[in-house]
Amino acid sequence: MKVNTGAMLSIRSIGSVILFFSLVESLTLPKAPQQKDYLNVTQKFLENNIRDVATVAFAQFIQEATYEEITGLGEQMVHHRDKCIANVQLPECSQIAIHVMQDKICGVKELSNKYRLSECCTNDTSERRLCFFQRKNVDVSFLTPFQVPDPEKGCQEFEEDQDAFLNHYIYEIARRNPFVFAPTLLSLAAHYKEVSTSCCQEENKHECFHTKVTTITNDLKDISAKQQNLCGVLRQFGPKGVKLLKVVEISQKFPKIDFKELDILLKDVPTMIDGCCEGDVVHCFHSEAKMINYICSKPDSISSKIRDCCQLTAPQRGECIMIHSENDDKPEDLSLGAKIFTEGDDVCQHLHEDKENILTEFLYEYSRQHPELPLTVLLSIGVMYEKLLERCCKTENPKECYGHGEEEFLRVTAETQAITKLECGYFQILGEEGFLNQCLLRLTKKAPQLSPQELISHSQKLAASFTKCCPLGEGQAFACVDNAVRLILGELCGINKNRTINPSVDNCCKSLPAFRSWCFNNLTADETYTPPIFLPEVFTFNITLCQKMEQQRKRRELIVNLVQQKPLSAVEQVMQVLSDFSKMMDCCETEERETCFKEEIMNRTKAVLAHHGLIYLHL
Repeated sequence: MKVNTGAMLSIRSIGSVILFFSLVESLTLPKAPQQKDYLNVTQKFLENNIRDVATVAFAQFIQEATYEEITGLGEQMVHHRDKCIANVQLPECSQIAIHVMQDKICGVKELSNKYRLSECCTNDTSERRLCFFQRKNVDVSFLTPFQVPDPEKGCQEFEEDQDAFLNHYIYEIARRNPFVFAPTLLSLAAHYKEVSTSCCQEENKHECFHTKVTTITNDLKDISAKQQNLCGVLRQFGPKGVKLLKVVEISQKFPKIDFKELDILLKDVPTMIDGCCEGDVVHCFHSEAKMINYICSKPDSISSKIRDCCQLTAPQRGECIMIHSENDDKPEDLSLGAKIFTEGDDVCQHLHEDKENILTEFLYEYSRQHPELPLTVLLSIGVMYEKLLERCCKTENPKECYGHGEEEFLRVTAETQAITKLECGYFQILGEEGFLNQCLLRLTKKAPQLSPQELISHSQKLAASFTKCCPLGEGQAFACVDNAVRLILGELCGINKNRTINPSVDNCCKSLPAFRSWCFNNLTADETYTPPIFLPEVFTFNITLCQKMEQQRKRRELIVNLVQQKPLSAVEQVMQVLSDFSKMMDCCETEERETCFKEEIMNRTKAVLAHHGLIYLHL
């Protein structure tokens, strides 16, 4: 990933693989007196947990690799650490961690050949990093679904060797979440250790694990979507895109923060995220620790609600502050700060002198004033403000012109909120499954090139987000829905620039995250799409359809397959076929179910589909 390459090289070329200290020293955040001790603690954590840290990196680089293969690479890193502790002057001990790890992968020829890594391994270090990054695969359907071990067996393994048990868990979640930052994964692993310790003492281990591991799994899904989205924003829109996004996030979470302190925090954010996304686990740990330590050194001026989080150690501290802590209370009279940007006399002079910073400062003021607004709405208001000034500052009376800005911002907010209210209304009428079917139908029409599995996955997430958000009440539902849709569309668009779906969808994916949902809402059926060759087995059903979960799966696949066969078919046609599909379940009530399915279902299916013009009569 090429982001501010010169700055990245100057930061990273200093670090030592095993002691890693000088990497931290190069970051721009000022040091508070108590920071040195905490950074040493972070360093000790890395040294003592090098096997787990290496497992995260290797499993994210080679998702297909077996646990034994990843363990072998991890042992090489342990050996490397021991060798460098004995003699830090060795040439290989001056390299940064990500280069050493990728050297280890490329050094095992059987491994690089087996997993088609030769192209990456023949490149120089900077191109090799990008190559490894680009082969990270968000779609992990090639992996078997991860199952938490049977509690009885798992507890036995946990008691016999906690380190090995947790390392295997780290391997499994890292390979399935290639863009989740290393500190986050190890923090979740620490939670899993706490759950295992607690549940293995319970009489009903199954219920305990089911309840508590579900919470960790849901956390992982949410965090994965957010951090993957960050990687996508950085990849597509560069440091500025990430900076604006983080201005909104940090300003909403810490509304008391002074702009100068916010600016200090923002300086290292793009390179931190770049390292975390690429898999530079050591850089990721150190840069996050430095930022979190700075925040914790200023509880009075940044946030008073993070004191408990700041008592934690690496890596739980960062996760607690940035993901789980509440937004701080909004100070009084924040509207005065925002009004300067729409009522001040010297706005155009400020624009002329520092165009980039005026947008950042405006977003800072407006975001801390409006913690209830979704991130995308605030970003779109920021873009509107920038264009407003560019237009108004060319007029004879700029102040009169940009003085109407707040009216425009409120209009956009109201329009977006109205859409959410309308969608939640549909959701209440249709229910989760009915709403999911509608999402699936609309999404398949817009992006029929996607696989049924991906279309169903995105639609399930959309329906789940409405289930979670719509009952919250109009104000909270607005931000909840909008932020969820932003992350789902980010996942659909992917991280690497070379993903193409169809011209219309690709165009939406290239638009700023603030405007993606508007773009997708306005898409119609893809008229460039050529339906695939009809496969009769796709519309073949058998006795397994009598199982509720299979029936649900087949119904969803049927929607995708129908639309992919006839993408311009009317919504009513597809919904009628679904209704007829449900009536076909009569076979499940007969004694001769197998015979019924063999003789009746196919004939009735063909007749129904042909009747609605959704497949050809020669079937």
